[in-house]
Amino acid sequence: MGATSSGIRLAIWMGVFTSLTTIVIGLRLWSIHMTGRGLHSHDYLVIVAYLSATAMAVVGWWAIANGLGAHTEVLSPTEIGVQWQLLITACVTWLVSTVACKLSILTLYLSLFRTSRPFRILVLIACSFVGAYFVAFLPVFLTQCYPLSYGWKPVPGGWCKSLVPSEVASITLNIFMDSAIAVLPISVLWKLHMALRNKITVGTMFLMGLIVVAVMIWRLLITLDPATQVDFVHGLGRIALASFLELWLSIIIITLPTLAPLFRRYIEPLLSRQRSTGERHLREARHTIGSTPRQRRGKDVLDSTQDSTVELKGCGYTAKVGATHGSNDDDVGLVQNMQPNAIQIRHDISVEQGSEPRRETV
Repeated sequence: MGATSSGIRLAIWMGVFTSLTTIVIGLRLWSIHMTGRGLHSHDYLVIVAYLSATAMAVVGWWAIANGLGAHTEVLSPTEIGVQWQLLITACVTWLVSTVACKLSILTLYLSLFRTSRPFRILVLIACSFVGAYFVAFLPVFLTQCYPLSYGWKPVPGGWCKSLVPSEVASITLNIFMDSAIAVLPISVLWKLHMALRNKITVGTMFLMGLIVVAVMIWRLLITLDPATQVDFVHGLGRIALASFLELWLSIIIITLPTLAPLFRRYIEPLLSRQRSTGERHLREARHTIGSTPRQRRGKDVLDSTQDSTVELKGCGYTAKVGATHGSNDDDVGLVQNMQPNAIQIRHDISVEQGSEPRRETV
């Protein structure tokens, strides 16, 4: 029969997102090379997830060429056999990829949050749960038919069981696991001594995992649709897109935190130049209409990393500002992992009035 219209649409999705995830993985490797830190366990795991998703896409293109998405009654026995081969192969490659994605983000949490022992215990428990899920469902997917090749080589006494119970159980567990993994670091992140803007930025990257949860809910609705259960090949075509989207979005989302060095080196300087140009034009415009240049405020002084002394004339106060550096907390570990070579700065201010000094730390 050849490719159907729904199969061609799926092929376009596969071509676009396979290319996009390849670019994202390439950027991750470039970031690793740029910082010289070497590959860590979470890097190896996301590469495994990418390779498994790519293998699933290759099998998907083969199935599309044999009528994936068509109604079962119009396909030949050979084409239906190809769809069963896709089903078994896709179940295994999807399972490997989704488990590798989960373990990748969990091991990334371990490398970012190093001093919170209760949090690290929770992460290790989550890793154990993900591992148990893999061990439990691998034989479920491999025993979908008896014998395994019954879908494309029927033999007397063979059988294939319904996909619905195992699919519903798998998707439900994945919704629970991905939701828990997405929100797991938020409470620890919020307690760190970081700027609110940084907390929101990092927290948003972690919470983007909930987008994958939304796709899983959509896939669950497709699976429970009676039309999907009645027509095997047509239903398989509908489920395939949701299954692929889970993997593609997971790979992209868990890679975003590791791209911070590239953002800092190439994007931030560009944004800074544009911001500086805009401020310069604004100052020139103000000077043109007769305004005097703005005096440097105390906050500007505090942004400097050099020791300085500020005298508040007419008030009898003298303030000395000094900068110190530290790297012994989770907030520093988070910054150094996501932004290598970053420096934490603390300003010590001592304020004197007459002969009674007072010291504050900000």
